[in-house]
Amino acid sequence: MIDSPQVKSYPLVVIGAGAGGLVVAIGATKAGKKVLLIEKGNYGGDCTNFGCIPSKSLIASASSAATIKEAKELGIEISSQVIQANQSLCRIREIVTKIRSHENPNALNKLGLETLTGTAKFVGPHDLQVNDEIIKAKQIVIATGSSPTIPAIKGLDKTPFLTNETIFELEEIPKNLVVMGGGPIGCELAQAFLRLGSKVTLIHSHTELLNKEEVCAQEVIAAQFKLEGMSLHLGIGVKEISYHEGHFQIFLENDHKIESETLLISVGRKPNVSSLNLEAAGIRYTDKGIYADAYGRTNQSHIWAVGDVTGMPFFTHWAENQARSVLTSLILPFPFKKKIDKNQFIPRVTFTEPEVASIGLSEKEASQSYNIAIYTVPFSQVDRAITTGKTEGYIKIVTKKWSSKILGCTIVGPRAGEMLGEISLAMYAGIPLRKLSALIHPYPTYNGAIRKAADLWLTQTILSIFKSK
Repeated sequence: MIDSPQVKSYPLVVIGAGAGGLVVAIGATKAGKKVLLIEKGNYGGDCTNFGCIPSKSLIASASSAATIKEAKELGIEISSQVIQANQSLCRIREIVTKIRSHENPNALNKLGLETLTGTAKFVGPHDLQVNDEIIKAKQIVIATGSSPTIPAIKGLDKTPFLTNETIFELEEIPKNLVVMGGGPIGCELAQAFLRLGSKVTLIHSHTELLNKEEVCAQEVIAAQFKLEGMSLHLGIGVKEISYHEGHFQIFLENDHKIESETLLISVGRKPNVSSLNLEAAGIRYTDKGIYADAYGRTNQSHIWAVGDVTGMPFFTHWAENQARSVLTSLILPFPFKKKIDKNQFIPRVTFTEPEVASIGLSEKEASQSYNIAIYTVPFSQVDRAITTGKTEGYIKIVTKKWSSKILGCTIVGPRAGEMLGEISLAMYAGIPLRKLSALIHPYPTYNGAIRKAADLWLTQTILSIFKSK
């Protein structure tokens, strides 16, 4: 006789213990709901285990290594610049373990949140199977995230290539590294490993790095990479990859061959929908993600979806924002249900050096709908940047011409991500750029560049009227 699966019932089940899932599960638990959180892998999701936390830890070590190499430019003589960086990989894993300890089942159980480790799949609109259990739920939130896209390149599947989910398991900094993909993840990791001692080659099918950013930003990053010794192959595809005796051979479409001991694939991400058996619940989805309405509900009104599983953009902060709205709808009565704010522009940051931070419309996008004015301040005019010797980069703010309403902004330079917060707040609150001119900015700070840009509204746009007369 075959035993029937054990059945348990919950008012709320959350699938996925990443950024979005944790916001909903912890928030609902604190609000007094009985919640089950299901996770098939490491709790904390991609950001804690394979993304933001390990990559920014690696970048911190790489930045320290770069500072040592550049010390002479700041008037410091160092007798030896031989860098041994293998311990930086151990440091990364220690940081991940520390942060994950606040998100693991033991920590979550102390909050009153029930957890279950295993792969969840739908067996009905209200029913999930996890391991040998059947879970019944009144409400379900899907927050299964995304995973690396693996391109269909001849021979690749027969090689031990790395992704962002495996590269931090390395015990040593590789002597040489080929990075396929010039998006944010590829650029961040390529520069970091270069600074820690790898000979790095970056291959990108687009003609420019960070192809979603402004052209000027792309040019600054490419120039910086070349200055640091990175080999770039842009606008070129890969037609075949082989692996023999510890070495990759990458054959490009222009018949050029590159050899390397390590290969990182970083060409994009895809929503994690394949293992959920969504058909059993009648949930609408495509390979680009699960359909969700303005409140985060799927076409099944009791099933919600947040974060990367709903499709692009794949940002932790966007997942958390979606999750907060869904949490409000779950714990408050119907009149207080909260729409996801899809009208708010989503900021993004690539943590290269210099950083690239942007929000809103590009100059090209804005010019198609508005009469615009552009205000640009190079970091070579910013005193704080001059004192640190980091003058490459700029701030560029796109506005409606006369009102100076901010339509978009790109910042390339030190601490660009932190600087962007002021612009993001101004856009959210409807504060025009001209008013930031009157805001007292502490001196000397990088944010002084924003005040300089705001001053340009008066000198370049308003005073130009009188000069022309």
